[in-house]
Amino acid sequence: MVRQCDAYEWTERDKRIYLLVLIPFLVAFVGAAVLMATISIHWVVTLIALYLLGNFFQAGCCSACPYRGRYCPALFGIFFANRLSAGIYGNRDYDERFFNRNAILAAAVVVVIGTLCASLLFTIHWAYGIAFLSLSTAHVVLFSRAICPKCGFNETCPGGRWARRGEGTT
Repeated sequence: MVRQCDAYEWTERDKRIYLLVLIPFLVAFVGAAVLMATISIHWVVTLIALYLLGNFFQAGCCSACPYRGRYCPALFGIFFANRLSAGIYGNRDYDERFFNRNAILAAAVVVVIGTLCASLLFTIHWAYGIAFLSLSTAHVVLFSRAICPKCGFNETCPGGRWARRGEGTT
């Protein structure tokens, strides 16, 4: 059951922190795309296609979120699905099975993207692979510490639940 909660009102300060937290991801993702293009442009097209697929699944999770259609960091801050959700799913109520299925698929796409990028970067040079994994880890840790605790959907979102572990909540 989704927890009925008030949406946290993201401040301008929160949005600036979010942009700072997003820097490691942007460096990792854009850097990976540029380096992958040296192998084949097809890898970059695949990366972008996976990113768009992830947005589609994340949009299913956003259908019952209090931030739907407005500012939301969503799935570690790298997806625009919260805006996409209203157009795709209309006024859909929360459905736990639908949410969980989309959350699993969105997370799987993120894992595939990360694995693809890391694998290809390691084939170019081990240092690129290490840099990608380090930047990605930094992004996830910073995001889960600075953004997730404030989110009004963090008792339903798998990432929010993970970020809140140890607080004595389930």
